[in-house]
Amino acid sequence: MRYNSQGLKRDIALQIVGVSKHQYYYTSKKTKQGMKTSTTTSKDNGTEVDNKEIVLKIKELKRDQCTQYGYQKISRWLQQEGFFINKKKVYRLMKSHQLLQEKRPRSERVYAKYRKVLPESPLHLLEMDIKMTWIESVKKHAYTLTLIDTFTRVVLHRITQYSIKKMDVKRFWDYVIIHHLQPEDCLKNKFEIEIRNDNDKRFSAQLIRDYFKENHLNQVFTHPYTPQENGHVESFHAILSKHLAPYLFWDLDELETHLKTFYQKYNYERLHSSVANLSPMNFWKLYKRGFIDKKVDLKNRKIKFKLNIPYQNVRKLTGKIELEGSSLHDFEKIEIYKKRISAESLPQLTV
Repeated sequence: MRYNSQGLKRDIALQIVGVSKHQYYYTSKKTKQGMKTSTTTSKDNGTEVDNKEIVLKIKELKRDQCTQYGYQKISRWLQQEGFFINKKKVYRLMKSHQLLQEKRPRSERVYAKYRKVLPESPLHLLEMDIKMTWIESVKKHAYTLTLIDTFTRVVLHRITQYSIKKMDVKRFWDYVIIHHLQPEDCLKNKFEIEIRNDNDKRFSAQLIRDYFKENHLNQVFTHPYTPQENGHVESFHAILSKHLAPYLFWDLDELETHLKTFYQKYNYERLHSSVANLSPMNFWKLYKRGFIDKKVDLKNRKIKFKLNIPYQNVRKLTGKIELEGSSLHDFEKIEIYKKRISAESLPQLTV
């Protein structure tokens, strides 16, 4: 209909010409022919343009890499060029001339097979997750992305920001590959690396999934509502939550100072029962030197570690690590600041 092609809504156009929707769409059962498709398109100057010219314009537009639009954007572009054309007609023309964008096949997600993991050695199975912490000055959460090695319980890397997007996850893994995987010659030694994460959109983004494939990393998703399948990093975040519970953080710098000390103490000082009652980094060092015995229980899917030297020799073999920013003075200043903020926020009593 001419009114419809010029942008008038269908129902109003039918009301003007006195035709019902049934009559408009009626198809004879004998001929099985409906309304013929138009071969021309109206323009704002009152002329009719052959559809072949429309197709040529679409082809010319798609030659430019900056304007690789789909049919919906192309319909809007043509309308701005003065054509009375809707997206359905553009779709039909593009489909008949093989101009539609091919949908990129999305790879199927691989889900965790076992809840209890049995990593063979360090860096074989890594888990990552994101935790939120409230920041009082801006009245919003900060996000902390943590990666933990399930064999040694060592936290390999962490970032804390007000926002974490898929590009931040990619840069996060650039650091992990350069500082942890490459020094261990993971590709040369040809051992598979499994990365477990939940179904967060930042982890399931196609960019991240392609990135892992390009770097020969096997990404595995946990099943919905089963945090047990990502249990090591979830357990770590539970420890972190308990540690942060008494504190109220005024800004991101204050949280960053606190987290830096906590993560260092966790890796180098805090004893972990799952790794022979050693700190994660000391366990890793002693395991590399052959001072840790490993016993695997395949039936119950458990790994037990035992130190085969006296605990009195651990400090001699591993050395003492001087932690940055762990002085009591720093924490005292933070606590005094928090008390002052809390006092100022109390309502003033009036007599």
